[in-house]
Amino acid sequence: MAWMPTTPAIEESLSRMAATPAAGRAGRIHDVQVKTFVKHADHRGFFIEQLKRGDLDDAGRPFLPEQWFAQMSRSLVYARGGNPPELIKAFHWHKKQWDYWDIVVGNARVVLVDLRADSPTSGVVQTLILGENSPQMVAIPPLVAHGYQVLGLENVHLVYYVTEPYSPADPDEGRIAWDDPRIGFDWRIENI
Repeated sequence: MAWMPTTPAIEESLSRMAATPAAGRAGRIHDVQVKTFVKHADHRGFFIEQLKRGDLDDAGRPFLPEQWFAQMSRSLVYARGGNPPELIKAFHWHKKQWDYWDIVVGNARVVLVDLRADSPTSGVVQTLILGENSPQMVAIPPLVAHGYQVLGLENVHLVYYVTEPYSPADPDEGRIAWDDPRIGFDWRIENI
């Protein structure tokens, strides 16, 4: 699979991040949206409306983009077990594409990194817990790097919708190592 190289603007954002301690970069990222699901349950099971026209996020803002979705995909990540499981899939980013993530089975820590030089939250790292124990969907804007870590001993099923179709000839996807020292995210899980 081909990846886009990091741009000079992304390299500059990463270098600025390296100059600020990680604890000082935690927070909410501008334009990232979270929508908590309403679960309709009875003795037979449950029903959740994942996405529909007119949806609002938890802050009351329109959740869906003006354009239709271009692709829907599903990913399965095996839990390796152990303490902690530590299976990490991170980081990737897009120039044009929005991602809408819903973890439908299992639980994961989602980590977002704002790489946008012109963003009011450039360099901020945001973490969310998504999955069965936190039924939410996150909307991830372009140039916000994202990845996740399996939590627990159950496989993670990620269903995601994107605004651009994948093109192997011209991929809108770049990679940054999960342990890039400029991001400096601590993936350890605290145990008590």
